[in-house]
Amino acid sequence: MPYHQTSPPPSLANLLSVERMTTVHRISAVQGVSALELYVLDVELSSAFMADLALTEVVLRNSMNDQLSAHFGADWYRRDALFDERSRTAIKRAWKDGKCTDEAPPGKLVARLTLGFWVGLLDSGGRADNPPHDRKRSYDNLLWRPCLRHAFPNGTGKRSDQHTLAKRVQALRNRVAHHEPVVGGVPIPGGARRRSLPEVHHDTLNLVKTIDHELATWMGQQSGVPSLLRTTGKAAQGLP
Repeated sequence: MPYHQTSPPPSLANLLSVERMTTVHRISAVQGVSALELYVLDVELSSAFMADLALTEVVLRNSMNDQLSAHFGADWYRRDALFDERSRTAIKRAWKDGKCTDEAPPGKLVARLTLGFWVGLLDSGGRADNPPHDRKRSYDNLLWRPCLRHAFPNGTGKRSDQHTLAKRVQALRNRVAHHEPVVGGVPIPGGARRRSLPEVHHDTLNLVKTIDHELATWMGQQSGVPSLLRTTGKAAQGLP
């Protein structure tokens, strides 16, 4: 039986920190539901979202890597002139953490690069060097137009649109991965409001759709998120 269909033992309350339960208590008061039951529902929702996100993250990474490899070669990550300081630092960290060597296959390094790195490549680009000689790397000119736009054949064709969409999915992924509550909606960096759970679910499927229509349709049919939102009703929607 799913977690949200049973009552958790009262002892769970003693094992959860005040800080972790603050948002849950606030939402439970508004929705008129038990804080513990809402917390357990949140765990189940996060689990359902993570299944979608696991597919989404790998598909995004591989689609972008395929285009970078086709245009610049399999060792595209060695081309320092393409990247700003933020991206270069991420590559160096992945190389070190993965204990990569010159003999290692490119896939070993690529698999170590975080979702934040890939989303960052869809940004406009930042500074590449230290002041006073810092110069901006234009990802529109260096990455998007030459190759990365082809990673999203069903997108709008605008880098900024693709970055906005990917950034929303990254915000959901980070919240779920860090076990932060999602029942209150997902705050998006730079946004004026939280996105509702139906909205962030749509964002996830839409990101996959920009890469592959058929895969997005299948994920939409198999995802456990919509049925969970329907069966749990108002409580899962968070704050108005």
